[in-house]
Amino acid sequence: MKKICGVIVIILTLGLIWSQGSVSAQNDDVKVGTTNFIKASGIITNVETKEDTTTLTVETTGKEPQITFYKVTNETMLYSSGSTKKMDKTALQKGRQIDAYYAKDKPMITIYPAQISPELVVIHDDKTFGSVKVGKFDEELRSLDNELNLKVDNKTILENTKGDKIERQDLSGKELIVFYTMATKSIPAQTTPTKIVAISPVETEDASNFMKFSGVITEITNDKNQIELTVVTEGDEPITTIFPLDNNVLLFKGTNAEPFKKESFKKGQKIEAFYDKNKPMILIYPARITPEIVVVQDKEKFNFVKVAKFDHNLISLDQELQLNISKETDIRNEKGEVITQEDLEGKELIIFYNTATKSIPAQTVPTKIVAVNYLSPELKQIINDDHYIQNGVKMIPLHQVAEYLGYEVKDYTVPTQKLVTLTKGNSSFQIFRNMKVYSYNKSLQLFSEKPIVKDKKTYVSEEILDILK
Repeated sequence: MKKICGVIVIILTLGLIWSQGSVSAQNDDVKVGTTNFIKASGIITNVETKEDTTTLTVETTGKEPQITFYKVTNETMLYSSGSTKKMDKTALQKGRQIDAYYAKDKPMITIYPAQISPELVVIHDDKTFGSVKVGKFDEELRSLDNELNLKVDNKTILENTKGDKIERQDLSGKELIVFYTMATKSIPAQTTPTKIVAISPVETEDASNFMKFSGVITEITNDKNQIELTVVTEGDEPITTIFPLDNNVLLFKGTNAEPFKKESFKKGQKIEAFYDKNKPMILIYPARITPEIVVVQDKEKFNFVKVAKFDHNLISLDQELQLNISKETDIRNEKGEVITQEDLEGKELIIFYNTATKSIPAQTVPTKIVAVNYLSPELKQIINDDHYIQNGVKMIPLHQVAEYLGYEVKDYTVPTQKLVTLTKGNSSFQIFRNMKVYSYNKSLQLFSEKPIVKDKKTYVSEEILDILK
């Protein structure tokens, strides 16, 4: 038994080492701030392709080889060190030596072998020699680690990651992929690169807009018709938090994912509270936080709940959970209305499930999914500052809200009607003033209240947020 425990400790330790920096022996020379990436090198020993993802098994060379799984997607940049050309995934073959670069701030699960999704993979060409350096450079094109100084001439190819030609001044402030063959032995080494690719800053999306707090209810107060829960964490150093519950909080039972009533809270119940991570808070103790979601767990029948964003393959952005939706999965919006799987895109999801596989990511068939339209504090403030109620419906400023959400907004006047168009990616709206009907991706739908022009601004029903988000 002791030997088994010892092996487990070693595996976890190795996983931690790799999650913090992969082959650290190869990265001792990486100085803080000189690059956004960590480099790891090795030989491909296995290639497995499933749908749009190719998983590489890569083994380092040396006395104590280490194994890493690299998940290469359509977003991964692939280049040949020799030809400097962009490659496709068919070039990833057994026996090829590669350098994988991944963001140093990328969150990873502590396991061994490590599983990493690299942003860049350089495939070494056996026939044509070429060196590659990825790093930040100053205005004189000297790398911030003082290892390489670039002498760009009219033969040097300059482009961005899309393959578009750029100018020398476009290299400033970018992380660069530098391809070169010869360099001097000076410090820094000097080279005339054959090609430079400027990497645009990668915008990473948070895996969730919410923070989670778990604990046991120790006190319930009802002041001015507002219920407040005093919740204490379980453990050696308990933390107390007070959760005031407003009328917008979503309450669920963990056992069956059914709605829960405020008056049903009792001392001793275990809850999971989820609140907006960007919510402004007063620095007091105990903290007072108004949650957006509260799940009440049953002591005898515990079910799992996860709140997170998911990609188009229904894999959570933290790579922890993959959803396999069945006919029995109950899919609803936060109002409790039945929706379809297609309606989940772009939403924060509350996932209720009983069991999951031990794979990475874990896979589960959820019993229920609730899609949440997340409103940032800034958007909430826009709506709070400028809205009015018409026939019981909250009307919000169309231009200001749509532009905040990244839509291009244009006003048109046609012979018989004035309309507003919203466009963003593949989404397009045509909203007719003084008419309940509107067009979404050429499909006609209805507002509960017709748009109104007030003070030269167009106001629409807040239900449009269900689609704009």
